[in-house]
Amino acid sequence: MSQVMEHVHQLAGIIGPRPTTTDAEAQAAEYIEDVLAARGLDVERQEFDCVRTHSWAFVIYHVLTIAAAALSLVSSWPALALAVVVAVVLRLDLDTRFGVSRFLPKGPSQNIIARHVPRVRRGERMKRVIVVAHYDSAVSSLDYSPGLAKNAGLVRRLAMWATVATPVVILLGVLPLAAEWKPWTGYAALAASAYLVVPLIIHLHAQIFGHATDGANDNASGVAAMLGVMEATVPMPDVTSQRTQPLRRSADVAYEAEVVPEDALLEYQDVGDEPAPLPQTIPLDGFGDVGWETGPLDGVAPARASVGPAPDPLLAGEQAGVADAVDADLGSLWEEPSPGAAEPVTGGRPAWRDEEPGEGQERLDLEVAEEAPFEEAAPGRSRDGEEHRGIRDWLGIGRGFDVRKAGKEIGTWDNIESDGDDEFGFKAGTAGGEATADEAARIRRRVTEHVDRALSEKEIWFVATGAKESGGWGMRALLDAYPDDLRDALIINLDNVGAGTVAYVTDEGNGRRYRADRRLISQARRTARENALSVKGQSGRGMMTDATPALARRFRAMSVMAFDINGRLPDRHWHTDVYENVSQTTIETAAAFVTAMIREL
Repeated sequence: MSQVMEHVHQLAGIIGPRPTTTDAEAQAAEYIEDVLAARGLDVERQEFDCVRTHSWAFVIYHVLTIAAAALSLVSSWPALALAVVVAVVLRLDLDTRFGVSRFLPKGPSQNIIARHVPRVRRGERMKRVIVVAHYDSAVSSLDYSPGLAKNAGLVRRLAMWATVATPVVILLGVLPLAAEWKPWTGYAALAASAYLVVPLIIHLHAQIFGHATDGANDNASGVAAMLGVMEATVPMPDVTSQRTQPLRRSADVAYEAEVVPEDALLEYQDVGDEPAPLPQTIPLDGFGDVGWETGPLDGVAPARASVGPAPDPLLAGEQAGVADAVDADLGSLWEEPSPGAAEPVTGGRPAWRDEEPGEGQERLDLEVAEEAPFEEAAPGRSRDGEEHRGIRDWLGIGRGFDVRKAGKEIGTWDNIESDGDDEFGFKAGTAGGEATADEAARIRRRVTEHVDRALSEKEIWFVATGAKESGGWGMRALLDAYPDDLRDALIINLDNVGAGTVAYVTDEGNGRRYRADRRLISQARRTARENALSVKGQSGRGMMTDATPALARRFRAMSVMAFDINGRLPDRHWHTDVYENVSQTTIETAAAFVTAMIREL
């Protein structure tokens, strides 16, 4: 059994169903904490209180909306006020901001947070990446049954529109021009709210007759993928052997062990005894006795080397100038000396210096003049005539380019459009026009061949959230506790990656549609292309993940999930979500995809 499947087996098979705020959920948190701590990470347990289920809140919303429609037959203004309040609170609840759930009974839950923080060199700022996966499991629900699963998103959207349409119809009955339409406006409001009976029955059935699922795909698979990313990006802790106290043996113990030769005499010195003084002389065979007292040492004057006549000051200046010229030409450090170069001074005068100083000076000038003059290459060409381009040509900018002005026009990363399928990365000028995807990937691999960017440039958090199935309470608690640390971080959520085809989610949300962070989407597309992974973008509209609360609060997040051929999440919120229906290959693909993304970010 592979390591990722072992994690799924422990969570879904051994621990089993893990509803929010239960002992099983706490047991799963302890298992994840032990795995992270065994890797040498700094692990924190964040405890918080949350509701046990989110279904009772929707039951209250639907009942109040139907009651407001019925009340409109008798009194329109109170009915309108009630319907408007319910619609607004429901919308806030779907955005994971505020809802009736805050006033329902609560229980304890927890997040497990582990941080991998490499050493920071002076002046460096680490990029922070947050890998998230929830570990609690859901209760089976009718809208996720095989017959209704394909329409689960439609059921939720219609419930939202019915909740909004009811106060609109009631408002029409309040207007003076519709006074003679009563009581038909009340009947219309009842008709608009009548659809809410369907989601009302679904939520009541889940709370009364539903059973907690094993949660193998949702979301033991996400936790296993997150731990797989951790194993791929975090090095093993250094294992240092503990020093043990040395054992001191006595003669009796040695004799009992029968390791002492016959006629051998063992002598042991007590620990407290002082060592015997060293002898003043050490006998050396063949040399007699050599004493440590050698007496004072007599200094010896250094011998003078025989040199020729003193160098001429004029010659020294000329040679210094030649040496400076040679040092200025970097090529002369590696090439053979050119003919005509002055011979080094070895203690005597060169032959040509036997002449008069004036003639020698003339000869030096003549030799320098006889050398071939340096021919400057034409602009844009090297010495051998090959065409080359300057840094401005390579970047595709002119001499009047103002980097500050261009930076102000671009603003932030979000203003850079990168939705094209031919994107290799951000390039400009000549580089962007000539490079290909394979060439860009090859260059990137060569540059990072000996440097693990995931360890040297990234601060990675591994967060296992609890209470996601009751409304994303674990993610909310994380964002509320660390708003400053997570504001510029990139959040990657792993959810339902145990069956189907891995995909990155471009947008999601139950009520409002939230688009994933542009940089993460761009990097996901590029990572899939360069690593030859069959990972594509997929819309998750109509569903809520742990990335939804982050996107609703304008954090930078994206989910990675696995969908079947119909665009659905296999076995989600149904009793078939068991260990046997989880694919090892899918989990490992998700882990490899996220790991490659982290290295490239």
